[in-house]
Amino acid sequence: MKFNKLFLYIILPFILGGCNDWLSVSPESNINEEDLFAKEDGYQVALNGIYKSMAEASMYGQEMSYGALEILAHTYSNGYFSGAYSDIYSSRFTTVNSKNLFEKMWSATYNAIANCNNLIENVKNEPVTQFEEGEIGKNLILGEAYALRGFLHFDMLRLFAPSKKVDDGKTYIPYYDRYKSTFEPHLTVDQTLEKIKNDLLTAKDLVATFDTLPEHKKRFSIGHRIEGSLIPPDNLFYAYRGYRMNYYAIVATLARVYSWAGDLKEAHDAALEVINAKGGGEYFFTLQNGSVFPENHKLNKELIFVLSNQKLIENYKVYLPGSTADRTSTFYIYLNQMEWYSWNPPTEDTRYLTFLGTYSSNKYPLKYTSQTGKSYGEDAIPMIRVSEMYYIASEYLYKNNQSEEAFKMIDQVRNVRGILSDPIKNYITNEASFEKELIKEIHKDLMVEGQAFYWYKKFNQTLSRGTIFVIPTPDNENIN
Repeated sequence: MKFNKLFLYIILPFILGGCNDWLSVSPESNINEEDLFAKEDGYQVALNGIYKSMAEASMYGQEMSYGALEILAHTYSNGYFSGAYSDIYSSRFTTVNSKNLFEKMWSATYNAIANCNNLIENVKNEPVTQFEEGEIGKNLILGEAYALRGFLHFDMLRLFAPSKKVDDGKTYIPYYDRYKSTFEPHLTVDQTLEKIKNDLLTAKDLVATFDTLPEHKKRFSIGHRIEGSLIPPDNLFYAYRGYRMNYYAIVATLARVYSWAGDLKEAHDAALEVINAKGGGEYFFTLQNGSVFPENHKLNKELIFVLSNQKLIENYKVYLPGSTADRTSTFYIYLNQMEWYSWNPPTEDTRYLTFLGTYSSNKYPLKYTSQTGKSYGEDAIPMIRVSEMYYIASEYLYKNNQSEEAFKMIDQVRNVRGILSDPIKNYITNEASFEKELIKEIHKDLMVEGQAFYWYKKFNQTLSRGTIFVIPTPDNENIN
């Protein structure tokens, strides 16, 4: 076992659904591996440290959810923010502010990847007797680490490389899959996608040895995986599977990857596996209507994978519009409604009527604000939700002469969102209009979750004010 220092964000225990006492660790940022990996719970703490780092503001706690990624997608109206956000909205990626912002995202992501590699190297060399659940326990930690490595590289590819539609065959990002490596050559889009697929498929097989066992499938009920309303096991590491790269999160990520790669049949099949996942006669991931929104802003039953940030509401609050003492930023999150609704607000769509707040005739997302009544999921950062699987599946169907089935997939989401008298086929006449309308639905449904930009890029669809889709890689490619 190697005894160098681990640089992990494990100053505090990883908090899942209020389980404050879970795996308390020494309040230091540099922890000697000999101490950390002396017992199984050290590996669990190390893995949770990676999840915690991903929930920080430089990654999915802001910039890769409601922050920079939504600015890139023109989710918000220009004129209400300045600095880096103003620059990237206008595709000025070479300014000091823009470069600093993207460098932080890049560095934080690749540091998380380095910690995945460190964990993989140490876990794979441990005997199964080191783990309480034996081979299953070892496989779960190893599988989640492989899954995170693939997941994180995929988002770097989607940000810093072109889509397959305009791929020029050049090299763009490095793939770090070797322990202690400080340099890897940049790869082409296809080479990177192959490595991502390999990591995710490896992870899928490893995690399946735990998640797909009949006695463990119950952990995917909403009470177990997100809300914690059911009695958890003695070891909370095996609870709250929605907060981890579980089996279905890996399959859903594969659906994203296949879709990006143009492997639409494989994407469709993976998406359907998630949509149809069930146990005890109930589907695990189900669409929810607007009636639950006041006490359930994230629509928890739809969530396949989330991260946890206990300060999410507090951090988001400073960007809300209005004359509130909580707002300390010049960045307001007023929606760019022209992107989806023109000047005709919908009369049925609950995503407009219920999921948004209003200030001085301007709309803004309520997703990361306080709920009424129940607090389940207030800490949750949605990473993958099931509605996206319907959209992924619909693309294959439409482009393989099954347009009516494609429309049904999209309308299943629209119907639950309250749109009952306006089927999607009314707006689609050819492939170009299909892609345009699909992006609109994705942008509305996955708002402030950091996904819309990737779909504009995938289809090479120009945004309302134009955009450059390939972000320049940082000058120093800093990986600590």
